Amino acid sequence: MPRPLSSGGVVTYSAAAFSSYPAPEPPTILAPSSDGPGQPYDPFLSHAPPPADSWIQVETTQGEYRLNVRLPGFKRDGITLATKRRRILHVVADSWENGGGHFERRISFGYDADLVQVRAEFDGEMLRISIPRRLPPVNLWQTSRPGPMGRSG
Repeated sequence: MPRPLSSGGVVTYSAAAFSSYPAPEPPTILAPSSDGPGQPYDPFLSHAPPPADSWIQVETTQGEYRLNVRLPGFKRDGITLATKRRRILHVVADSWENGGGHFERRISFGYDADLVQVRAEFDGEMLRISIPRRLPPVNLWQTSRPGPMGRSG
């Protein structure tokens, strides 16, 4: 790890200090889950497929991941967000009106996604989900530390 730059008692690290950590994997939309071959039971609700014009878009910025999910025909109280193993966000939407519909996607994130701080808003058609990104951990204590500041020795 590069040495810290000091100025007036304040320790700062250059961007190179963080380069030793591997880049996080980009978000991945996983295939819809299934309950295995030959499901041993009939589903409680028989779901129609999602509307043809529903989709999901993933954007990555320096401070957060943004998911835009188009869910026409769904209502707010029919949408569920859940996290699994702090790495997977599960988005499920169900509608029982006008023939119904079922939308389900799982999105896998790298180590930098803070799935505890997920925020979402729904305007009747677009579900906007924001997942903050964490900075990689930094080891401030080095094994070979320079001597006290201001002393030569």
